[in-house]
Amino acid sequence: MKYSKLSVVILGLVMSSVTCTVLAALPEPLDPREASSMNFEQRLAHGQLIREEMKKATPDERKAYREKMHQKMQALSPQERKELHKKMHSEWKNLSVEQKDQLKQERKSMMEILTPQERKELREERRKAFESMSPEERKKWRDEMHHPAKIS
Repeated sequence: MKYSKLSVVILGLVMSSVTCTVLAALPEPLDPREASSMNFEQRLAHGQLIREEMKKATPDERKAYREKMHQKMQALSPQERKELHKKMHSEWKNLSVEQKDQLKQERKSMMEILTPQERKELREERRKAFESMSPEERKKWRDEMHHPAKIS
């Protein structure tokens, strides 16, 4: 009888810890092709949902989520990645200034969730990626990232 009560208590503790872990876990990142097929409103809503989940997540969970996203992108063929990049870049150019500002604000809000250590790690990752680029890729990246959007 003692063992059955002890078993129930242990089972309860295990289940509550599993439940807490499941509740804190982030959803599986979208397949890049699926994400690219979303319209602006869907993409914005999904970003807001992920941001809310990121607020609840631990730094390790956020890092694991980013790594899964990166793995999904790397799982695509180089040609698929190139086509996806062109598609997303083209869609970005077609957004209104207000829509671009909304997406920029969403990204900024996502960064504000991160701890200073996480931000430092992300900067280091970007620096390494930049260093591995060819001079032409660096110039293109700088031009795309640092020039203001042209209003059509």
